[in-house]
Amino acid sequence: MTIDELEVARVAHMITIVSEMTTAHLAHYRNHRRDYGLDTRISLALGRRLQAYDYVQAQRHRARVWRNFAKVLDKVDAIVTPTTGRTAPELPEDALRTGESNLEVLGEIMRFAAAANLTGLPAITVPVGYDEGARPVGLQLMGRAWQEHLLLRLAAVVEQSAPRREPAVCYRYLSDRAQ
Repeated sequence: MTIDELEVARVAHMITIVSEMTTAHLAHYRNHRRDYGLDTRISLALGRRLQAYDYVQAQRHRARVWRNFAKVLDKVDAIVTPTTGRTAPELPEDALRTGESNLEVLGEIMRFAAAANLTGLPAITVPVGYDEGARPVGLQLMGRAWQEHLLLRLAAVVEQSAPRREPAVCYRYLSDRAQ
């Protein structure tokens, strides 16, 4: 499988997700536009401009990508990729309060995750270390349908061998809200 195939998967995934998200949110969005973040409003605007043809083409690509992944998985136990296409960016000080939106960075981050989501094949991500900025780095394992047990075993082996430490900057958004 080539990187070109991953790019097709990424675009088909984006069209699928944006189309389905727009369909699900459109009625609510009309009366509650201000409740949505800028990145979501941009995605919904894009989704309203997509046509049925775009969605159908994305589903055709989805089927082809699934077949190609299945062929590869007939020969190997797992497809291994980085979890993300880049490490986490630095967040501005007020990001939790004001929100942070960068669709280009989001696309880079989701580069490898899109294929698993698009195909519906099982995948798991495991922490494997840290980049030069001490931000966590992960490894994604994708497997055959109904073979989650194999992915869990592989992930456990990888996770046990990886160094673990708390990142230099750690946001505990949910735990802070629970107090």
